[in-house]
Amino acid sequence: MPLRKLVKLRKQRNIKIKVSSFIWGNIIFLHELIETKDLNEEELKRELKKFYFSSCKKIVQERMKIYQKQLKVKPKTMDIVESSTKWGSCSSDKRLTFNYRLAMAPMEVIDYVIIHELCHLTHMNHDRSFWRRVGSVMPDYKEKEEFLARYGQAMTL
Repeated sequence: MPLRKLVKLRKQRNIKIKVSSFIWGNIIFLHELIETKDLNEEELKRELKKFYFSSCKKIVQERMKIYQKQLKVKPKTMDIVESSTKWGSCSSDKRLTFNYRLAMAPMEVIDYVIIHELCHLTHMNHDRSFWRRVGSVMPDYKEKEEFLARYGQAMTL
């Protein structure tokens, strides 16, 4: 059920509805994370987006440490952004960005995007050597790409 319908229904019937979403590929009930009782649709979206931004930043920072050591690379900066077209990016000056919606994906998919972007620190294109490097850390990376292609549009507010 769309978020706006849940908010409207909750107000009309004066009941508390458990609004659910996803984090790290698992369903969560938002009332356990943020107080949803008196929020309208826009306020609820804003609070949920703040939650996803902070969750994504925390998990990407934690997981990136693991793969930085393994790949022997280090970005200049890492930031969490809102993007409708990309899960992550790497600039030529070694700045990484990750889409906040990654927080909705399973952990191994988050790991794939992190590995992918870290590999761009040494290979700025998608040539054969880039994919060999990605595959050396995550041999089943194509499955993660397929997950994002299949379910990525559903990971939204």
